[in-house]
Amino acid sequence: MRLLLLLTVLLVGCKTTEHAVNEISEISPGTIYYKGETSKKSVEEFEKLLVSSRNQIDTLVINSEGGDVMAGLHLGGLVHEYQLNVVVRELCASSCANYVLTASPHVLVEEQGVIGWHGGSLQPLYVPMEQPPEVASYIAKWQTAERQFFDIINVEQAVTIIGMMPGITEKRDSAMYSYDAQTLKRLGLHIEFAGAQTGMSASGEKVAQVFELEESVLNHFLMLNDIVSAELIN
Repeated sequence: MRLLLLLTVLLVGCKTTEHAVNEISEISPGTIYYKGETSKKSVEEFEKLLVSSRNQIDTLVINSEGGDVMAGLHLGGLVHEYQLNVVVRELCASSCANYVLTASPHVLVEEQGVIGWHGGSLQPLYVPMEQPPEVASYIAKWQTAERQFFDIINVEQAVTIIGMMPGITEKRDSAMYSYDAQTLKRLGLHIEFAGAQTGMSASGEKVAQVFELEESVLNHFLMLNDIVSAELIN
């Protein structure tokens, strides 16, 4: 799940390893199945299929642990542009959660499916670290692109990093975090669950901790993020 590791990867040479997506195919008229990471090559392959299909594509079934953030933003942009319904099969995490789930007008998480976040472009504001110039430049471009993306889709950008904020990060017992259905709705997402929401994989491994945030608590975190983000912009 490379989003959490992105800063480390950049520090050792700004290189990422691009793995082939297991499958990108139109599994039924109007539905594309995307299995694998979000990489530049795979998202381009998805876009080619999306625009060249003889059928009007209206649904994306996805199983992805995330990957390259710029490719993830591109994929999310396509989901928003074409107003694709999204079905999560097994897992949608990291860049998949950040940019695909947030961009869709309707998301259905299949039974035993897991969604999870573990950071975004604003995470250096909450987890400071030394950054060489090339890394700082990359992060600045990422922050600009991500802010514009969330402005367009009208979803709270804070969804990516609430689990890293003071007051909640200390309570985490998993690398990834998610939010209950009501909190997701308040953040601007349109997600329903075919079964009980879970952070556990089908094999019983804890993948993400699901936080239930009261409205007042969520508002506190959103206000905190507004303050920190304003300092970044200024």
